[in-house]
Amino acid sequence: MKAICVTLLLSGLCLLAEAQLIFNKQWDERFGGKAGDSFISFIQTSDNGYLLCGSSNSNISGDKTQPNWDTTLYTSDMWVVKIDSSDNIQWNKRFGGLSWDGVFQAQQTFDGGYILAGPSSSDSGGDKSQNSRGGYDYWMVKIDSLGSKEWDKRFGGSGDDDFSAIQQTKDSGYILAGESNSPISGDKTQDDWDPSYSTYDYWIVKTDKYGSKQWDKRFGGTDEELMDPFPLLQTNDGGYILGGFSKSGISGDKTQANWAVGWDNFWVVRIDSVGNKVWDHVYGGTVEDDLEGNILATPDGGFLLGGFSKSGASGDKTDSLAWGYWIVKIDSAGNKLWDKAYGSPGAGESILYSLYLTSDGGYLLTGNSTQNAGGNKSENNLGYVQIWMVKTDSAGNQQWDKTIFTDNMVTNVYGIQTNEGCYVAGCATKSGIGGYKTQPNWDVTNSTDDYWILKFCNGPTGIDEITPQLQFNVYPNPFTSELDITLAQQNLKQADFSICNILGQTVYTQHETNLSPTYTKMLDLSYLPNGVYLVEVVVDGEVSVREVVKQ
Repeated sequence: MKAICVTLLLSGLCLLAEAQLIFNKQWDERFGGKAGDSFISFIQTSDNGYLLCGSSNSNISGDKTQPNWDTTLYTSDMWVVKIDSSDNIQWNKRFGGLSWDGVFQAQQTFDGGYILAGPSSSDSGGDKSQNSRGGYDYWMVKIDSLGSKEWDKRFGGSGDDDFSAIQQTKDSGYILAGESNSPISGDKTQDDWDPSYSTYDYWIVKTDKYGSKQWDKRFGGTDEELMDPFPLLQTNDGGYILGGFSKSGISGDKTQANWAVGWDNFWVVRIDSVGNKVWDHVYGGTVEDDLEGNILATPDGGFLLGGFSKSGASGDKTDSLAWGYWIVKIDSAGNKLWDKAYGSPGAGESILYSLYLTSDGGYLLTGNSTQNAGGNKSENNLGYVQIWMVKTDSAGNQQWDKTIFTDNMVTNVYGIQTNEGCYVAGCATKSGIGGYKTQPNWDVTNSTDDYWILKFCNGPTGIDEITPQLQFNVYPNPFTSELDITLAQQNLKQADFSICNILGQTVYTQHETNLSPTYTKMLDLSYLPNGVYLVEVVVDGEVSVREVVKQ
């Protein structure tokens, strides 16, 4: 709320808080070929477009311009689709070998290209330069801004190593995370805690900027630890926090028992910059609680955890609502501050897949739901499984929710708030035309998935009554030291830049002249403490403000 108040002071605008959603759909788009195309996630890129990620076993057809490496079309390749801000395809690329390869997560890298990563069972061949270590391995592919491959790396042991998350680190290297049941072998230097190798532990790998391994670490107990996409991030102190769900009792690296034997609870591990454990913590109730959403860094130095809970009020869970979204706010030491549950008390379930920190300091929760209206959910479903988005304030109080209608089921749901304050949701779906989906499936039988992405704003005519002529973007956000401010406008000549902290104190100000129509200002803000800042630009009397987070 402080951030909102400062924005009002800076801009002099009178804005109404989002008490409810006025749904204004901007566009939707389907991408795929005539076989299966399984969406996993997407990112907004520095040019305000989007990069969509997943796997495909389609040949050249529909939107896919390269053949599958497996000519039988039995296994999939990585498939990424780059679109502009208005949903037009700019390019699409396939990366893979002769077996199964998928991209679970991508990140735009400091050089403007992208890092792609996912699980792979392929040997050397196609785009893959190294043989499998055995079973599934982690596979990372570095591409440039136009999708051309620069290099690739494989990491694994002799068992199965299932990838979950990647992040570029402050030193320009990468941290990868997932789960492994491999013994000491290949790239893995620590044994699985289960001597039978029948269950998994968390496994993380740190590389330099060229993908060469620097170290790896295993964390787990003697039962099962699993990590879904995408709970991994680098912390302010240069260390890392990772999470998933665990069935283990006190054993191995795990210092706390679950709330009920035989059930999953959230399990979160914080480590230092070289992989040494700082603390671990269990969160959950007495039934099943799976951390299936990502972990967010919050402006106060703590974290937000998100997932799915079958538990009622028990253990760490204070809400009696079961079979729904569950978020847990913790401080930097892992102590729980509060928790909230969202869903309908009726039949079905709601499973949270992604969390996003919104510009007002609140949260966007996105997942899928089989539940009809009731409880926190305001609308009935159209198809059986639908996208369900929930917007909250910084304390987790619900402000609005939205069911995204399709006439068939959706899977692998992901959502963000865009740079201009609208919202985008993506998923894999077999749906044809129906609900908010305006294009048919590329598979006319509607038996295989395509990627599907939808953008909407809040208001009768969108997020703003007047669309400003000035194009204004900040990147990256969150940032660690360097921040780029990009302006684009015809006849751009001069601008006033200022940055304030959430107390309204000015920490940077500059007047610039002789600007080009497209201008980027690069700032080294490494001297600022971590937290939330407001970047204000004034051009020809037009005031634009963006919120950024330094971490």
